[in-house]
Amino acid sequence: MKPSGGSLSLTFVALLGCATVSVADTVYLKNGAWIDGIVRSRSEKAVEIEIGDIGKVEVPAEEIHQVEKNKRTGAERRQASLDKKVELKIVSKDGKQIVTALPPKTPDGSIGEDNPTDGGEAGGKKTDPEPPEESPVQKNSEKKIDPDLKARIESLVADLKRQKPQVRTRAERHLKAIGEPALPFLVPLAKNEAELTRTAVFRLFHEIGDEDVIDPCIDALLDPNEYVRDFANKTLERVTHERFGYQANASPRRREAAQEKWKKWWDEEKREMAAAEKLKG
Repeated sequence: MKPSGGSLSLTFVALLGCATVSVADTVYLKNGAWIDGIVRSRSEKAVEIEIGDIGKVEVPAEEIHQVEKNKRTGAERRQASLDKKVELKIVSKDGKQIVTALPPKTPDGSIGEDNPTDGGEAGGKKTDPEPPEESPVQKNSEKKIDPDLKARIESLVADLKRQKPQVRTRAERHLKAIGEPALPFLVPLAKNEAELTRTAVFRLFHEIGDEDVIDPCIDALLDPNEYVRDFANKTLERVTHERFGYQANASPRRREAAQEKWKKWWDEEKREMAAAEKLKG
């Protein structure tokens, strides 16, 4: 099945008794999503992947972060999730077809984990989350936040750095629900070495960011990842209501020139705000 234009949503229930396949694939996308199946063909332009009983779809090569070999064909599910539905969406972005996937939903409506013993956890055992990174912004905010909420945010931020897509997706969704209190804890991840983590962070900035994320967003206009650059620019435009002609897919020279305009504008804004603050007291 080759995706058509527009937006298409497919839903299927995994069947019992599916034959076990020794080799399958997971295609991880640059936008943080993933899809399980069997890669049938690859070229410089696209990867064709067969998803269980659904059929075949094409994913543009430029949207793919990496392809991992495993046993998940998109047909099998863990026993506890065999009666759950899995949604596969084919979304059109700028005229290009992008495939995104969600793990099975649990009875309470949250998203469950498809295969809790694979990917990013040595020997299939859970490892302790890495301690959250800190920044001056975060330290200044710790006194104003409830200790239980702080612990929850730190745990979710640690999950946002994990290898496993289901864990990152769940963490991003919960951090979005928490909103602004999570921002000081997310700022240190703006320069995380993992592209998928940075993408999730700037997607959250776009959703819940305020003036506290302006500086990291201006820096990210030169990020190597186009998704990060795009979310950073959209966040700046939403928060400031300013536009300086920045385009995430422009040449490096044009991106640098537009970033310089943002920097000059923000430096002047900070000087004026500092002067206004002095007048108050």
